[in-house]
Amino acid sequence: MLQTFKSNLLKEAQLVFARYGVTRLSESELIEALHVAPATFYGMFRDKNDLVVQAMAYDLERQKQEHQELFANFSTPIERLLAVCTHGYNEISKVTGSSLLEVQHLHPKAWNMMQDHLKNYGFLMLRDLIQEGVIQQQLRHDIDIGLVTKILMEMLNMALNHELFPPDQYTRSEVMRSGFFYYMRGLCTDSGLRLVSKHFAKL
Repeated sequence: MLQTFKSNLLKEAQLVFARYGVTRLSESELIEALHVAPATFYGMFRDKNDLVVQAMAYDLERQKQEHQELFANFSTPIERLLAVCTHGYNEISKVTGSSLLEVQHLHPKAWNMMQDHLKNYGFLMLRDLIQEGVIQQQLRHDIDIGLVTKILMEMLNMALNHELFPPDQYTRSEVMRSGFFYYMRGLCTDSGLRLVSKHFAKL
């Protein structure tokens, strides 16, 4: 019961951070926004930073679970690869660039946790899917798997770079379609492209 309450509180914290950013609300204002008593809050978290860290850990675990749900819906590596990358783009779209900068500079433990997740989970997952796609002849056999994996990771992050793509000039969907999705098409063999053509049509 207590764990469920805490999980719901961490979900709510993610919504609050998405709406206000990480730094806009003081610790007391954050407690008020979460609709909990101070005693309840401090019974679960040492302070605001601890909440940010635990909310990050909870969210990363949620993403892992959602990846497994995606894999249950798609049987081929190329379809799974496209689904995971689209999921990653949708996750990025929920977060403002300023919020990420706030986490990076003010909550380094949470930031390092996210970077470790990308390096030791996200990168390896994409690499394995790409490798399996090559083996099953859904992706080109002459690609450099490690390099392609890194490029895909950077393309997912690219849409957040406001210096490269000012939001008043480009939407994230435009950036991702013009870069990421067309790049993905170029990686596919004819058989791979047939498998994902219906998914590309929806993008």
